[in-house]
This record gives sequence, structure tokens and C-alpha cells, in this order.
Amino acid sequence: MQKRNLKKMIYLLIRKVDVMLYLISDIHGELHDFKKLLKKIMFDREKDNLIIMGDIFDRGPDGIRLLEFITPFLLDHSMELLLGNHELFAIMFIKGMLDERTWTRFGGGGTLKEIKKMNLDARKRLLDFLEKLPYYAEVSSRFFGNIVVTHTGIDCNNYVMNRDGTINVKKSIEKAIHNNQYNFMIGTDLHQIPDVDKEKFDEYLIVGHVPCNRLNVDMSNKFYRTDYYMCIDAGAGYKEHGGNLACYCVTTDKEIYL
Repeated sequence: MQKRNLKKMIYLLIRKVDVMLYLISDIHGELHDFKKLLKKIMFDREKDNLIIMGDIFDRGPDGIRLLEFITPFLLDHSMELLLGNHELFAIMFIKGMLDERTWTRFGGGGTLKEIKKMNLDARKRLLDFLEKLPYYAEVSSRFFGNIVVTHTGIDCNNYVMNRDGTINVKKSIEKAIHNNQYNFMIGTDLHQIPDVDKEKFDEYLIVGHVPCNRLNVDMSNKFYRTDYYMCIDAGAGYKEHGGNLACYCVTTDKEIYL
């Protein structure tokens, strides 16, 4: 791994190219579209990085195949995967905490069938992998300063305050997960809390989870931007409502849609 990181540094020094950092959320098994989007942004694993903000499983046809496709990128650290609620559903199903009917109702029928084909060792490996996924990442932007990247956002019942009266976003996420992981991972609090609370966030947030057409006044699937957070779920899991796959470039503040 150290050799690959050294190779990447040498490559950047020689080429003197811009390193692009991208964010994408809620791919929902759309492997074909994901590959198309990577081509559109000319993703180069030697220099670029992509954070996948959860929900690679369910609704679309190829959740498990999508995980298999991104695994080499995860291993060389050109991509990072965060936990989404649909990965949590897979964890709960494998552990016997979620029944087939409920998960199917959440759009997990295809993923469920693939997991049922796995032997016990393969299921255990998948469970071990999923349970180690981080809940958030922190990145730096010249447009927004420090950014917390996570799947759902923040829970108003689990604020952690800093001494200066601001809300510590990272510690609030950690507290919410500790108190009730499931409620946090399916929650939508971020979009309902008053601006007086959002003004206190000590870091900007970028999230997915809620399709943007449910947030935008014009019901479009364009990214939903506010002064305090951005939602980048362009609705790939809801193509019947005009959704599609899109990603956000932290480096350039650009939105890229298929």
C-alpha cells in the first residue's frame, strides 16, 4: 500500500495535475450509470478521489456487483465508502434483525436475493466489511471550509455543543449513532430543524439520503443547496420520478449530472 501511495505522489509531481475530489451518494445499484459517470468526469484513480456517501445497495439491479466493482478502488484508497441506511439494512438482515418482507418493502429485494445466494463465509465477510464502514468523513473546501460528509445529516435530539455555543457536527453525529444508530440512519432531521440551529453548525454538511426533488421548491433533482448544508441525492433510486445519478466536485464546486 505504501508503494502505491508513493507512486501516486510521484505521478502528481511529474504530471503537475489537479487532484479532483468528488462526492456521490445514493447510487442504489445503478452500476451501469455509475461507470458512465466515472467516464464523464474522467476519473483517474492515480490522482483523483471519490467518497461514496452510502446507499450503494437496493432499488437498482446491481448493488452487490457495484460493491464488487468498487472494491479495488477502496483497496487503493482512490475511493471511500460511507455507511448508508441501506447498508445498515443489509447488516441487520444478515444478523437476523430485519425480516425479508420489511427489507423488500424498503427496496432491498434484489440485494436480499444476492445475499441469500452467498455461503456463510461470504456473508460473514460482507458483514465484517459493512460493520467497519465509517459514518462520516471530513474534507476541506476553498468554498465552504471544513466539510463533514455523511449520509443523513444530524439529529436535533443529540446535539453536542462547543464552548462557544456552536453545534459540534461530528460529535453530534457520534452521539446520535451511540444512542440509536437505526433512528439516526433513517432520519431526516437536518431538513426540518430551524435555521437558528443550522446557523450554529461548526462545519458545513454535505449529505444524501433524501432525493432532492423532495427538497427543491420546483421539485427538480438538482442538488439542494443552503447556507448550512447541501444535499446531493439526485434521485438515482427513483428514476420513475426523473431521478438520475450525479456527483459533486469539491475541488471546483461543480455539479456533474448524467
